[in-house]
Amino acid sequence: MASPRLTQLTEASNIIYKVSDPKLGEFVLRVTAPKSCHGPEETRSEVAWLHALVEETEIGCPAPVARLDGDFVSEFDVPGERLSLCSSLFRWVPGRMLDDVLTPANVMRQGTLMARLHSHAATFAPPEAFRIRTYDSVFPYAAEGFAGLEPLVLFNDGADAPLTPKQRTTYLAAHTLIAREFEKLLQSGESLRVIHNDLHVWNVKVDRDRLYALDFEDMMWGYPVQDIATTLYYYRWREDFETLLAAFRGGYEDVADWPESRAGQIETLIMGRALLLANFIAVSEDSEDISFAPEYLQRVEKRLRTYLDTEG
Repeated sequence: MASPRLTQLTEASNIIYKVSDPKLGEFVLRVTAPKSCHGPEETRSEVAWLHALVEETEIGCPAPVARLDGDFVSEFDVPGERLSLCSSLFRWVPGRMLDDVLTPANVMRQGTLMARLHSHAATFAPPEAFRIRTYDSVFPYAAEGFAGLEPLVLFNDGADAPLTPKQRTTYLAAHTLIAREFEKLLQSGESLRVIHNDLHVWNVKVDRDRLYALDFEDMMWGYPVQDIATTLYYYRWREDFETLLAAFRGGYEDVADWPESRAGQIETLIMGRALLLANFIAVSEDSEDISFAPEYLQRVEKRLRTYLDTEG
């Protein structure tokens, strides 16, 4: 009898494998490392929402697959690692990455997909053990008490400063405005809900007219407008941004009201995403990230200066 075939797809914060079995079909095996800032608790919470989506909606997403004992997460120790690694298995979903078929029509479907996720999340009742971060600050991965921690180093000064003094001034000025927007959101009275928080062009598959949302690992308690800003960050500096924004918004508004409460709110939250990723690059120990960091931090500074000039 033929054995399942294991093919490694990626190796970044996580290691992803495609599992092909002649009888059972195709799956995705994800091995989560501590540096991803996610552990068994967060993964089981991810599984809980995915289960609800599979059972209660027609939204395309990878169905989690249980072990023989009914658990969905395996934990194991690796020499040299302080925290345990965990693995989880999901059904393979068909299609091509949205990045490979990026058209206004598909971006419109992406907006509809996100709105449907938000609509379900508004009524989702999490189980008792459900535990994920809350997107209540610009740097949510610096929150303690979870399996992984991304320390906030972006504003360090002295010998270990990732930014030049000029860059640091720009970054701090932008952070002040962005943090104020977070405070307004938290004081708005709107209820928090689970958001995907990473629905970019490499986490969506397109199979004809059907879209699938992938990789729910970064989901947090948050607001729809934050989720939208995270997605739009990856379009923001394209020449066709306005076209893609209109398409995305049109698809979203086919299902739900656009949640931006004031002009410029999403732009501010997009800049928050830029700061979050800048800190990720600054703290990373990956050799490619280290070599790329100076260029990226300079690029972000230029974008933040443009933003500050507009807001000022």
